[in-house]
Amino acid sequence: MSRPNETPAFSIIIPAYKAAQYLPATLESIAAQTVKNWELLICEDGCYDDTAAIVERFTASVTQPVHFIRHAQNLGVSLTRNHLIDKAQGVFLAFVDADDLWDQDHLEKALSALNREGADWSIGAVRFIDSEAQDLGLREIPPLLAARDIPNALLRHNFVIPSATVVRRALFKDSLRFNASFPIGEDLDVWITLVKNGIKPVFQTEPSASYRRHPSSATADVIRFPEEFSRVFEKWLGDPVVDTGLCREEIIKMLRVVVKMTWRKQPARGLEALKRLRRIGYWSWDTLLQKLLCHCTQVLSGPKRLSGPR
Repeated sequence: MSRPNETPAFSIIIPAYKAAQYLPATLESIAAQTVKNWELLICEDGCYDDTAAIVERFTASVTQPVHFIRHAQNLGVSLTRNHLIDKAQGVFLAFVDADDLWDQDHLEKALSALNREGADWSIGAVRFIDSEAQDLGLREIPPLLAARDIPNALLRHNFVIPSATVVRRALFKDSLRFNASFPIGEDLDVWITLVKNGIKPVFQTEPSASYRRHPSSATADVIRFPEEFSRVFEKWLGDPVVDTGLCREEIIKMLRVVVKMTWRKQPARGLEALKRLRRIGYWSWDTLLQKLLCHCTQVLSGPKRLSGPR
């Protein structure tokens, strides 16, 4: 139990958007933590449901500080996390999404690893669960890497899951924030920035968090995900912290997926992806053909003039 005026060991950060369905279970997993010295900061991001009532009941059931704010409009996960970080007082920031779960020793394990290794950033493992919290039998285990190798590994696969991540709050005192121009992949941008800033990580390979997969999650949109995620890669293209060839290769892969899936029914979207490919110097006969097909489809699907007597 935390004592009055004691600095919290953890500031728990929850962005909440249409969160009422899963939030009670998430809060229950927080209340069950063996580490009791925490504060909770949660923001309902512009789409009101029963979240406020759920948080009110939770606040009455715990002795730890709970700070609840609301955005009048949906500002997105980046600005929401940033606003909560600005209000946080804990030594460490512990991120958790409003539909994910923690084991009761999640914070204890993170704190132990951080203290043992003298680290500022804990990268944890997760298990995947479905919408009913049933274990899917899948795990995300972070590879044991030297810090310098993390960015290139992340370009191939983002293994740093926010709900299993703890970061020292002091690292966010200056300009480090989640980038609001990235609706998807904003976390990847922060992780690469941490490595570039020389922040020491510690890896935990035993899952203590559960990541919930359901149809409304951002990663479920098979077009929007590569379309937006590739913008993060474009930001880092040419930066010495990542391999330029690998970064460019991954951008090409993602944008080619977007073109392939949009040129028939959303040709304008496909053309935009082709323009982005061109900007990074990628061109081939098949992309030229795809551009022609997108253009023709866009023209043919455009507004038709009404025929009639003049």
